[in-house]
Parts: sequence; C-alpha cells; structure tokens
Amino acid sequence: METNEAAVRRVIKRYSNRKLYDTKDSRYVTLLQIGELVRGGEEVQIIDNNSKEDLTEVTLAQIIYEEQKANQKSLPLQTLKDLIHQRTENVLTSLREGPIGRLIPGNKPGEPGKEGVVEVKEEPAKAAPKPSLVEQAKGTIEDMQHRIDERVKAVLPTILPWQHLELEVKRLSARVEELEAKLKDKA
Repeated sequence: METNEAAVRRVIKRYSNRKLYDTKDSRYVTLLQIGELVRGGEEVQIIDNNSKEDLTEVTLAQIIYEEQKANQKSLPLQTLKDLIHQRTENVLTSLREGPIGRLIPGNKPGEPGKEGVVEVKEEPAKAAPKPSLVEQAKGTIEDMQHRIDERVKAVLPTILPWQHLELEVKRLSARVEELEAKLKDKA
C-alpha cells in the first residue's frame, strides 16, 4: 500500500531559495497553487531538496496562514482553535514518549504513556468539560520545575568550592602584585 500511495502522491521540492518545484508537472508552483491541489483532492508531499526533510505540515500551515492573512476566511475560528489544541496534545504525547518523558511524573523510562501520565481521550464535543490543557500542563510544569530546582541544589555545592578557589586565586594574585611593587620600590 505504501508504494501505491507514493506513486499517486505529488512530490514538491522546496529549494533553499524557498521556491517550490512540482516534480510531476515539472514547473515551479506557489503556496496558493499547492492549496488548490490539496482542495482538488491531490496528495502532496513537500520535501526539502537538500536535507530531504518532509516539510508538508509546515507548508500546509503556511498556506492556511497566507489565506487567513488575505482575509479569505477559509477556516472558522473554532476549527483553528481545535487544530491548535489537537496539535498541542500531539506535542505533549511526543514529549512523553521522548527523552523528556523521564522527567514527567509517573512516566517510567521505556514505558511511555503508562502509569501516572494523563492520557487524553477523544470525547464528543458536547461532553462534560475536562480540565484544560493549560491546567494539565501547569501541574506537570510545576513538578518539573521542582525537580530541576532540586537538581540545581544538588549540583550547587560542587560549584561553590570552585568559586571560592577562583576568589582565592584573585586575592593571591593581587597580593603578589602588591609584593612585587614593594620590591621594585626598594630596589
């Protein structure tokens, strides 16, 4: 199925000069033209020509931005808010599953999405209100801040002797300079 999907997908290369090249039609295209392709049902994939990074999501977001900026009101405000909320949930899920997941309370390394992690469940639009994403994140961020503070407090004692040593070296250097000046005066 993947090869079938790739054969139907229109690949557009993005060059370092920000130009977009449609490999199917062998021509340069604009963001608005890509938007029209998507609205027409085309599957597009935008690839950075140098790094081969997939820029499809970023480019589609740019298209939405450009259309909104041109006052084409292509999306209702609530839809935009839902997109942002959904995207934030996806980012949090990625964070929980990535290296930062170790810092999230109750998230065991190697077991993303398990004990102690708040799982976001799809709910109908008219269901009872759940705690907002901000409220959920606030507790997690406060706990992470507490953990960071504890780690800083643990590391601080190892830094303080170096600071004292640096001050002592400066004091001794000043004393040596003072003694050298006295020796020059006597000579």
